[in-house]
Amino acid sequence: MPPIEPHAEHPVTNRAVVATDHTTVEAVAARLWERGAIGLWERSGEVIAWFHEPVPLEAPTDPEPLRAQLGAVRWSREADRDWQAEWKATIESVRAGRTVIVPTWLADDHVADDGDLTLLLDPGRAFGSGHHATTTLCLEVLDGLDLTGRLAGRHLADVGCGSGILAIAGAARGATAVGVDIDADAVAVTRENAERNGVTVEVRHGSVEALPRRTDIVVANLVTDVVAQLAGPLVHATTDLLIASGITVERQDVAMDALTAAGLRIDERRERDGWIALVGHVDADGDGRADVDDGERAAAADAGRAPAPDA
Repeated sequence: MPPIEPHAEHPVTNRAVVATDHTTVEAVAARLWERGAIGLWERSGEVIAWFHEPVPLEAPTDPEPLRAQLGAVRWSREADRDWQAEWKATIESVRAGRTVIVPTWLADDHVADDGDLTLLLDPGRAFGSGHHATTTLCLEVLDGLDLTGRLAGRHLADVGCGSGILAIAGAARGATAVGVDIDADAVAVTRENAERNGVTVEVRHGSVEALPRRTDIVVANLVTDVVAQLAGPLVHATTDLLIASGITVERQDVAMDALTAAGLRIDERRERDGWIALVGHVDADGDGRADVDDGERAAAADAGRAPAPDA
């Protein structure tokens, strides 16, 4: 390997390139952050991450094709740069219905349109810049609920809150919001983003089991397998509407079957860029089930969020 110009603190940055498809990209990105990536770039067909040192990426319990993709990672070395600044240069504001997500570093140049809800967001160490299709689908559903008077004054829970954008959007529209995440960094970042936007969001470390109460509206922007695994606890936590996203088109039946078996009545299916968001309700006289067994509660605690997309 040719010599690389040294940097005072970290002479060399190690670059990892993992080939993906849209069914695995979020799980791959989650694993790279989990293993200590200092920067991440999602491109068509691959995810690129940078590390101070090469690290093992696979876990024995990884399903295929995730394990094969992580095992085929390509490592190289390159001169260190300001990766955060380069990443920020690629991020723009994003619109979802009447909601506009503006990165904090672009706030000074943003001009809001009449009727827009502008939210300032810095993902920091958490998942969720607001750009992924799964996030915009959820934001559009919340916007529709607001337009029909079904959001303000109600309780909303964001399971796997990441950067907090969905809980913050709900709170900004007048809901009483709580966010939970198994990632302690996400809990801290959600609090920071809520304060930045002048709203109150109760934030707790944990998964569904950490919610303080059953809730009118539950938003779960996760990944297909986690939605399916937590179907029972998610439905049990909901008194009215459940919005489940992060579901791939190819495996939507896995999530839909689990949710309907848990008692959810699916009313709407939205699709964008190979991703699905489901909107469903539980019966007014109950949650469709007698109760949730201990095994499901343990699953809720263990699975939590395999971070979405963009939370």
